Amino acid sequence: MDSQGKSVPQIGSLPPKIPGTTEQLSRVICLLGNRTKAELKKKAQLELIDLIGVYPSSTQATAWKQYLRQLSKANR
Repeated sequence: MDSQGKSVPQIGSLPPKIPGTTEQLSRVICLLGNRTKAELKKKAQLELIDLIGVYPSSTQATAWKQYLRQLSKANR
């Protein structure tokens, strides 16, 4: 756990593909956030699959979103 009490995702919990651009990374974070709350519509599912390689479970989406947010902040 980090100093704020949030657990940091383990390396084994990375998506199969990491988006290559800042715009794609931002879009994936948004889609994963929506996925944590509900099933995505077919078009959004396909977009997410295209960007990261798979359609994650809600639990995976939560971990991946957290990891990609940290990655995004590190790249700024």
